[in-house]
Order: sequence, then C-alpha cells, then structure tokens
Amino acid sequence: MRKRRVLYIGWVGFGNHGDDLCLDIFKSRLAAAAQEHELEIEVLALYPSRFDEFTLARLQPDLVVLGAGSLFELVYLKPLILAQQAGIPTAVWGSGYDGMQEDPVMPHDLAYAVRQVLSRAEAVGIRGPYTLRALANAGVPEESIAMVGDPGLLWLADEAAPSEGEREQLPRLAVNWGTAYNNVLGGDEKETAAQVAEALFGLSSRFRLLFYPVWHRDIEPCRALAEVVGRERRVEVMTEVPTPQELKAVFIGSLCSINMKLHASVFSAAAGCPFVSLAYRWKCVDFAQSVGWERLAIPFSEPNLAAALQEAIEQITADPQGHRHRLAQQVAAVRQRLNKLEEQIFNILTSLPQ
Repeated sequence: MRKRRVLYIGWVGFGNHGDDLCLDIFKSRLAAAAQEHELEIEVLALYPSRFDEFTLARLQPDLVVLGAGSLFELVYLKPLILAQQAGIPTAVWGSGYDGMQEDPVMPHDLAYAVRQVLSRAEAVGIRGPYTLRALANAGVPEESIAMVGDPGLLWLADEAAPSEGEREQLPRLAVNWGTAYNNVLGGDEKETAAQVAEALFGLSSRFRLLFYPVWHRDIEPCRALAEVVGRERRVEVMTEVPTPQELKAVFIGSLCSINMKLHASVFSAAAGCPFVSLAYRWKCVDFAQSVGWERLAIPFSEPNLAAALQEAIEQITADPQGHRHRLAQQVAAVRQRLNKLEEQIFNILTSLPQ
C-alpha cells in the first residue's frame, strides 16, 4: 500500500472546537478517500509558531495544507513558503482573512507572501467574499482563486434526538458567547455584552436560553453573560465545552442560534440550525456572506445592537422553516464546492511518484 504524509497547518491543539473539529473533518474525509484508492495517509497537524527549514526536513511531508480555521497570516504561510521552495506541493483548504476594516488592506509583507504562496499552490479554496476582496486588494488575480466556503460546513456528526417532552416547553435559543480580549470591532467587548444581555432579557419572556461555549476560555464569559440576563428559570449554561455529539444536540433542539464565535455559526449551519452571527471580527461576516446570510450578521460595532439582535430573531422565528430551507440550500452548494477542492487535494497525493 502506498503511503503519503500530509502536514496540516492551523491553530490546532488549543481545545478550540472551530479548529480542532475542522482538523477531524479533514482527517476523516481524507482517510475515507484514501481507503478507496488503497492509499495510507498520515496527517500531522501543528501550529507553526517556530517552524523553520529544519522542521520541514524532519517531518518530510508529501503535501502541506493550510487548513480551515487558519488565516492568511505570516505565521501560517511560512510553512507553505518553505515547502514550495523545497519543491513540496501545497494547498489551501478553505482558509480566510480577518481584519478590522470593512475594506481589507493587507500589510505589504503579508500581501507579498500571499501572492507568492497562492501563485504556486496546486489547489486553492478560500472561505468567503471578504477574503476574496482582501486577496484582490493584495494583487492576487481573482480568477486564480476558488471561493469554496468554510470546511466546517462538512461537519456530519450523527443525528441527536431531542429529549422527551421538549416540544411541550418554550422554544429554545442557543447562545454562544466568549471573549476576544477586546480585540473586537468597535473596541468595546463589555458594552457589546451589555447590549446582548439587554436583547436576551427581552427574548427570555418567549424563549428558553441555552448558553454554550466552543472553547474552554469562553466558559466564564458565558456564565457572566447569563448572570447579567438573569431569569434563572429560563436560562441554562453549559459549564463544559460540549462534545461534538452534545453540540449537535444543542442545535437540533434549538429554534435558532445566536453566536459570537465564527465556528459556532458554521457548525450551527452545518446542523441545519438558522443562526444570527454577532460578528466580533470581519471573518464572521465573511462566513455569513458565503452562505447568503449577511443580513443576519450583526457587527459588534453596531450602535443599536440590542434592537438589531431582537429584529434578527423576529425574522427567523416568523418563518423558521423557510430559513432552514434556504440555509440547507446554501450549505449544500458549499459542500459541492468543497468536494471539488477535496478531489483536487487528493489528486495531488495520488499523482505523486512512488
């Protein structure tokens, strides 16, 4: 059996569902394809904080992939640059760009690195329109880039059945919250939290609220926001990061979700649960745009965020089935594009010499 080694670059190993679940998706899908072609694939994953030529020589990958959840930043691009210099194939699997400006402009060094990497990569797929605009502003020809969407939408965990008696209760909203240490649009995470709490307090008269984190450092911010909302009989807080199966159950049992973190919205969409994105950074808007959902993405910098959040929930709850149907169509289209990108990546591995 032929063997191949893939080096997967991302913010992995830090207990963040967004990055770690995407890695699991990549591994499982690549393994399934490899089995059909009698190919044995080893996936090594790392965050390249101290990556150099010696690291590359020690690992000896056959392919280097910039993974989902990672961003077009120098720390992530360096392994691809070194691989290309060594004649090792590279690919970009649904990565994106993040910034604080609506019209993204990369620093000169980063723009140069991005142009070099993407011009030499064998397969390139990016997250969304904001990323596409950032790359175009950096001088990357748009025709050389495929906008495929976020690979987190490939999440296909087993269905979880709602608990007995759930239909007799008030409908539930799932709420994801956390912290970005004030590195957010508008620059005032505390004020945004206050507006979110105001909106949630109003919504709690008609809905149950389930607060859930997707990163262990977000557990305390979830608790704190829930305490501000009050309404103890209507509010529940998950005190641990849910497992993938538990996360699936959160979405299946909820009318819709309200999410701060990017991949909370991604996984909600993958599970067929309509979402409102509380966009703390532009990468959240990037994803929402990629699934035609930008009208339900509210930037942290929105001055009337509480009212905007309540209005967004009203839109979804007025026609939940219609929103689920439209979201399912968008997700299906993204999955088709991601499948094509996966085929390109897999073909790189199968076409390598013995």
